Parts: sequence; structure tokens; C-alpha cells
Amino acid sequence: MYLVAVNLENSREMAVAQAVVGRPLRIGRKPESLPEEAVDILRITWNDRLVSRNHCEAVRGAGDLLSIRRLPALTGRSVPNALHSNVAPRERLPLIEPIELKLGESVVLGARGTTAIYWLKSLRDLEAEIERYHTELEKEKESFEDAPAARQDYDEVEQLDEYSLRLQLKLLQRELPQQVLSGWTDEVDLFTRAAVFLENALPGQKGVTAVFIAVEKTENGVDFEVLNPDPLARADFRPSRTLISRINLVKPNPADIRIWASKENNRVFAADSLGGRIDWVAIIPVARLDESAAIYRDAMRRPVFLYVETRQASETAAAAFVPFLRLISSLVASLLSARADQKMQDQMAAYFSPGLRKVLRIRDQSELEPAMVDCTVMFADRRGHSRLLELARSDEEILDRLDENQKVVGLITEEVFRSSGVVTDFAGDGALGLWGWPDFGDQSKDHALASVEAAEAIIRRLANRVIYEEEQDRHMAAVRIGISTGRIAVGKTGPTQQWHISVFGSVANLGARLERIAKEFRIPVLISDETYRRIKDLPGRSFRQLCLIRPAGFEESYPIHELILPREMGGSGVTDEDARTYERALNHFNHEQWDDAVDLLDTLPEDDPAAIWLRGKALWFRKTPPPPGWAGEIQSLSK
Repeated sequence: MYLVAVNLENSREMAVAQAVVGRPLRIGRKPESLPEEAVDILRITWNDRLVSRNHCEAVRGAGDLLSIRRLPALTGRSVPNALHSNVAPRERLPLIEPIELKLGESVVLGARGTTAIYWLKSLRDLEAEIERYHTELEKEKESFEDAPAARQDYDEVEQLDEYSLRLQLKLLQRELPQQVLSGWTDEVDLFTRAAVFLENALPGQKGVTAVFIAVEKTENGVDFEVLNPDPLARADFRPSRTLISRINLVKPNPADIRIWASKENNRVFAADSLGGRIDWVAIIPVARLDESAAIYRDAMRRPVFLYVETRQASETAAAAFVPFLRLISSLVASLLSARADQKMQDQMAAYFSPGLRKVLRIRDQSELEPAMVDCTVMFADRRGHSRLLELARSDEEILDRLDENQKVVGLITEEVFRSSGVVTDFAGDGALGLWGWPDFGDQSKDHALASVEAAEAIIRRLANRVIYEEEQDRHMAAVRIGISTGRIAVGKTGPTQQWHISVFGSVANLGARLERIAKEFRIPVLISDETYRRIKDLPGRSFRQLCLIRPAGFEESYPIHELILPREMGGSGVTDEDARTYERALNHFNHEQWDDAVDLLDTLPEDDPAAIWLRGKALWFRKTPPPPGWAGEIQSLSK
């Protein structure tokens, strides 16, 4: 048979003794015995001020009964706290001594005590008894909100005595900066620091546990996750789902501060100065104090709350420390919001120009969420970079070429930013630009023109990298560019900590294909028909329609157009008259008039890459005619 003393707030803290028939067993914080006394000792080592040094004595009688009674008070000390029934604190009753315990029964030392004495046949039975106690404790918490309430304005409470104010000021000035505000590394570290700080900051109370919880609605009610793995938390600590379920998660309010007092007459504080109604378990939203602040949300977008539970709390403590608790939660929210904002700005620097970042900082960040938007995409790829790396013969040569490529990609990024575009992605040797998103009104409507102007600027700035290739007998531009316009799914994707901008849809895929098709035509810039139609009437540049092409992986065919650029920049350099001649030849080609198409194409410059390409297709179809119903489309295999 075993006599077990257990800390109900941390069941890992216990003391065990075997009871011998007729031999007294003395229990207390520092139980005493004389050398000649035949007595055993059961010492309670945890901090429980309700337990006296020599608190009580147990004697095992015949059979399985255990008799337990308090010991007389030592000289100059009060009588030890009475023994009570081991139930939830509100339901405890004092027991008449001597108390006869049967196996499986227990008592608690003190009406609000946390030390229980169990009389057990086996230590294996202890876990079930502890579980029973906590089940009753949960039921007690469930009744907090239903208890009759007497309203009282917080501003009229005169409980904020000088001691409480001085203590709070000392904590804020000396302890808070060192323990919480400085040196934290991440969200979990900050939550843990703040929780430990609060557990040591609320005086005159027992069993203080503070945790930060993320709460969400589920099909079965409400679920939560403790965000700080607090090493000081009581092992038996379990936040009350019943109380947490009272939170309005549909429209969480930063001012919805709640405190439940586990007394028969529950007191509800209506605190106008705090901006909300206060119903010791406290649930306080983690939010900044400014009126427009929202509740802080974790990486899974769940609202975060500070949950503080104490034992033996007084109304005085509740009234005095509610503002203190809210201040700490607001500081935590401010620190996290500031870091999130800085991280957002750091991440945005990879995608947005300084001007756009400045605008976005003062606008609603929801504008970055995925949406269907009319915009223009530009895929830019450095020509021949992969082949140059393959031909490199030393580590130094590889690194030199990579450095050169970084300069090219950096230049592309500069021009995208200069034209108010967004860089949504980087490949090893290129970048993806986007215009028209985020949507800032009229400024975003000319995105097709802005993208083409950016493409021109990129080709112009890279003119010094144009290379004459013997195989093609012409100058070749340093990059290839494909541009497409239309409705695209675009926005932030990925986890909060590592989000990036992504584009989805056939319009984006067409832009990527055009960049690859530009390789077939040996032309620097190809644009989609939709892009062309939006800018064709604007002066300052020339285009020509190249063909009707079906990109790899597409079911439909699309007209594509060349942005005509000078030969010294790697473009075809054809005149307006040459462009009209090509388009007449294309019309013959589409009507299967192969000879007429070839005759016109032969009149164009010998180094016109588009004419060479179309002439080869015409000769092929003259030899191998297309199927009936053919409308001029040409299948591209480039991906």
C-alpha cells in the first residue's frame, strides 16, 4: 500500500512512502521527529505555502484503512490548514478528523490547496485519479461564464494600490526590456519569453501559467494550438476549450478581453478605458493598442490570444493586472507586426520597385492575394547562356560567366522596375516581368505598352552584347523576349514566411512559349496578338505578323507579331515596306499559294530571319500539303 503526495499543478512532482501497519507517517514541508520516535517521514518538496512544516500524520490500521489527522501547531505558528475533499476548488468541503481513507481515496491540504494525499494499492492507479481530478476541474471552468455576475466599472475600482503600480512600473522598466523585448529570434522565442515573464510578474497568486494560443473553428467546435513550449508550464495545464469557445472567431475583436473568476459570485468588469468588456482565467487578444489594429495571426492565419490561468487569484489581482496583461500582449503584437512588416518589405524588394513598395506599404496588403487580373507578362531569357557554361573549361571561367549573367539579369530587373513592372520570378538566366498588377487604377491600364517599352529598353541596353554568329550570318541579340496580354491568375502563393509571386493560366503560358518560339525565328522580341492590338495604333514602333502558330501543349493557334528592331541590336531591321511584303507573302501562305508566297519572300533581304523561316515552311507544305480545312496554323515544338 502506498501513500502518495502529489502536486496537482504538476503531477510529476510527488513524494511516495509505503505505509506500515501501526507506524505513523508524518507529512509536511519539513516534518520533524525525535531520534527515539518510531515514525516515517513523507516530505513535500515543491513550493506550497498552504502546507505546514509538520502538517499531518497518517497511520495505517488493520486492513486497508488509513487514518489521517492534522498535527498540533508548533510554538508561534498557526494551526495547519484543514484537510478537504479532493475535488474542484469550488466544491471542496472541510473533513472531520480523524479522517478514515479507503484505498483509492484522497484529501487535499487546504481549501484552495494544490497538494493532495492519495491512499493507493498500486502506483499505477495514480494516473487515473489525477485524470479524474482534472475532469472535475474542467467542469468547474465550464461553469465560470454561467455564474451570476455583478457588474462593476473598472474605472471605479480602487484596487490599483501604490504597490501594484510600483511593481508594474519596475517590471516594465527593468525586467521587460531584458527578458522580452531584446534578443528574441523568432515568433516562438518571443511567445516563450513573454509567457515566462508574465508567470513571474503576477505576485500574490499561485500556479500562474501564461500561454499564447492560436484558435480556429472546426466542425466539432473549436480547436487551438499552444504556440510557446514553455518549460515552466504546469504539467497538468490544459486550456479550457469551453472558455475558448466563447471567443467570437467569425469577427474577432481586439477589444474582446475576458476574465472568468471561479467564485460563486462571478464579477464582470466593464472597462471602458480598455475599449472592451471584461467578463482568474484571462483570454486577451494579441493586438496593438491603436484603434485600427487587428488581432495578430500566425502563419496559418489563425488569430492569436494570450491565455493566463492562475490559482487562488483575488478580484484585486484581476482588476490590477488586466491592463498590464493587455499591455504585454500589445507589445508582443507590435514586435511581431514590425518584424512581419520588415520581412514583407524585404521580400517585396525582390519583386517590386522602390516606388511600388512605397505605395504598397500604405495600401491594404490583401491586394497581393491571388486574383484574376488583366495584365501583361514578359518572359526574358539570356540567349546561349547554358551553352556558354557547357563550353567553360575551368572553374574560374564558369564563375566569370555566371557573374556576367547576373549582370544581364540585373539589367532586365532594372528596366522592369523602371517601367513600374513587377518581377515575379527568376530563372537561372532570365526573369519574368509583370505589368498591370497590383491594380492601381488608370496607371495600370497601359500595361501592354509599358511591357513593350521595357523590352525595347532591355534590348537597347544590351546592344553592346550583340554577337555576330557565322552560322546565322547575322548579329544576334543577347536575350529573347516573349510578351503576352490578357486575364491571368496572379498573387502571393506559398507559406507566409516564404511567399512569392506566381502567375497562372494560358496567357502566362503563351508568354513563356513565345520566348522559346523567338529562338525558332531568331528574333529578339515576339508579342501576342492581344498585346499587338492594344498598342498597334500608337506611334514610335513597327511590327509585323509572322504567322498563325500553335504553341507546344496548346489546343488553339495564335497570331504572333515581331517587334521590329535595328540589326545592330540583333533585330531583323526590316523596313516598313519589307514588313508589308512579308505579310502579303503570309497571306498567300495561309491560302496554300506556295509559289506566290516563295516568290515574294525571295524579294526580301537574304538575312531576314523571319522570311527564311516562312520560306522553309512554304517549301515543305508544297511538297507535303496540309490536311483539308487547314487555316494556316503551324505547330511549334518549342517549350
